[in-house]
Amino acid sequence: MIDELYKDQMDRGWDAVGRVVARTGLTPNAVTWIGLALAAANALFFIWHQSLLAYGLLVALVELLDNVDGAVARVTGASSKRGAYLDATTDRYKDGFILLALGVVTQYWLPVALALSGSLITSYAAARAAMLGAGDQDKKGLPDLFERLERIGVLCLGMVATPFCPLILGNTVIFWVLWFVAIMTQITAVQRFSRKLSQLRELDTQEEDS
Repeated sequence: MIDELYKDQMDRGWDAVGRVVARTGLTPNAVTWIGLALAAANALFFIWHQSLLAYGLLVALVELLDNVDGAVARVTGASSKRGAYLDATTDRYKDGFILLALGVVTQYWLPVALALSGSLITSYAAARAAMLGAGDQDKKGLPDLFERLERIGVLCLGMVATPFCPLILGNTVIFWVLWFVAIMTQITAVQRFSRKLSQLRELDTQEEDS
């Protein structure tokens, strides 16, 4: 939701970073691959050290690269369909790395599974509908409530806060944060599915009338 509402303002800020990175000679796709490799390494390292504080901070740092590849593409004029596809696909892998590592360390597998499945359904609902002609050009109603920026941000805050907070109703903060992310992600998946279904219904009606 935040990215959707404030994308133009955020892009202007990241474009300044993109210009700096572009001077190093790195391409947008190279930045994307570096981000994926760092996300995988960070998840594996977390399984070894099991420090939620360190993992939360490093996830936040690595995820900043998710904005840099797009910024480099914009400022260099190197935007491409291949790059957009690569970015979207690697984001799904990074979501998996982050959540599966949390599942391994915390053993809170049910909320992890719900959060991961909700994030994948949210992405698939948009991708499949776009293939059928229902893109994002005709958005109606509320913006998607809990997209990737919100998911990762809340998870990072929860991981960083957990070592400093007492148990809540007998469970750690990250337990409740994972359940919150799981529920909100599923709500967002249903929200996007419903909107795309409505758009496709309108397209079907238009085809029948033509």
